[in-house]
Amino acid sequence: MERQDRQDRETERHRTTLMRLLAFIFVYAGLADDTGSAASDTGRAGRAFEASREAWTLSRRACRRLLLLLRPVEAATRRLIVVLASGLPILNPRAAGSEHPATQPAPTRSPSPLWGGVRGGGSSIAAPSGDGKTSDARPPLFALADRPKRYEWFFSGKPHGAGWKGPSPALPGDDELDAAGILRRIAALARALDDLPAQADRLVRWRLRRMAARAAGKARALSPLRPGIPPGSLPRRAPKRERREEHDLLSETHALARDALVRFDTS
Repeated sequence: MERQDRQDRETERHRTTLMRLLAFIFVYAGLADDTGSAASDTGRAGRAFEASREAWTLSRRACRRLLLLLRPVEAATRRLIVVLASGLPILNPRAAGSEHPATQPAPTRSPSPLWGGVRGGGSSIAAPSGDGKTSDARPPLFALADRPKRYEWFFSGKPHGAGWKGPSPALPGDDELDAAGILRRIAALARALDDLPAQADRLVRWRLRRMAARAAGKARALSPLRPGIPPGSLPRRAPKRERREEHDLLSETHALARDALVRFDTS
């Protein structure tokens, strides 16, 4: 009981920090004038989603700054969900496939967060044509699992950028980019932080579906966390002056989630 109380206090403390960082994300994206109004806005998830359906653009420099904060905050939120899900009872695996009916259209994904995609998860069902919107019609779901790493360049035996004969491409900071993908990620993050217990229920059902698939002979990973350091972490050789609050938060939540996965697997 004492351990559970300590875990609850840690979870609530980390959630408070995540909500404060979420307010900064809304300000950086131009969705709020200041952090106070962003923190008190109960409809912030809907605001971000509606902005993603309009012709909303951000400068390349603003997108970079947003992603540097958004990635560790997403990863820390995902790890808090793992901690909460580890304390939930395990349901009947046969009921795991009932969350998505067979008649529901299969979601599609776009690989880039800068060009209107949903990187890392969430449904991406196209909006009806002719409505003037630039993004999807259904609110996105928060990605429960880390995006897997890609190692094609490593196994190819070629260095990064091999084959490019021209000069290095210019990356100006003031050109405008379509921000629909980033805004959808922000909307999904805000919805997840507003109701973490519901996300924990989703994660339990996600694991049950994967357990049923493995029982059927399919290769499925049961851990939502990818091996190695979590997404959004600083490189190990990065100077200490670059370490910020979100990186410390991610390290702490990652340690909690690793412990919670041990209990998850033995329950």
